[in-house]
Amino acid sequence: MSFIITLYTREGIVMASDSRLTLNAQQKTSQGEQTLLAAGMSDSNYKTFLAAGKIGLSTFGKADIKGAPVSGYIDTFIREHLSPEATVTHFAKELNQHFRTFDPLPDVGFHVAGYEKTDNGLKQMVYKVLPYRNNVELVNPDRPNGEPSHGATWGGEGDILARLLQPVYTKDNTGDYKKMPHYQIPWHFFTLQDSIDFAVYAIRTTIDSVRFLPRPKTVGGPIDVLVIKPNETIWIARKQLKKT
Repeated sequence: MSFIITLYTREGIVMASDSRLTLNAQQKTSQGEQTLLAAGMSDSNYKTFLAAGKIGLSTFGKADIKGAPVSGYIDTFIREHLSPEATVTHFAKELNQHFRTFDPLPDVGFHVAGYEKTDNGLKQMVYKVLPYRNNVELVNPDRPNGEPSHGATWGGEGDILARLLQPVYTKDNTGDYKKMPHYQIPWHFFTLQDSIDFAVYAIRTTIDSVRFLPRPKTVGGPIDVLVIKPNETIWIARKQLKKT
């Protein structure tokens, strides 16, 4: 599994991901019981990519296809199946169709984000793509008043972050529930730096939390961060190949 997050705010788009590659394996005990293990294979896996210099892509879910890391299949798709003139919408739809050609269908999901030309100028487009459901969903449709929406979407091991952001109730001695103070995040006030900081915070908090919990350590390693602005793309953090 993984944890990826995409923020779409007024100044730009931020996409971030962890780097851990885990494979599920079954172990049989002497009593004949089956134990499911999540074996950490690597902390150098790429999950966020930049296509044609303008479209960002992040992946979560199944780590391999036919025994090979999904990152290699993404590189091949970007290299062989995408025109430099492709829009974000076209990219998302083509990505969905490409990964639906595999048999069996891989349980993998994607975020696709960037800017697209419209009659009213460049517009942020953020898609969630789930090939195994044949689903391409626009995450950031305009608000009812026509203004662009701002917020965040994430995929993978998102339960820890969800618990931090959702309202929480406590139960008193009489059995009644009392709502704890809850403060909604004002996404529309986020600067680009705020978005970067939140993306890193979300992934780092997930990594640190799973460390102390009796659960598979499926999120970890370096955090890659990509920024997409109307006129440029910037890698804030990205793993580099090196000699060990």
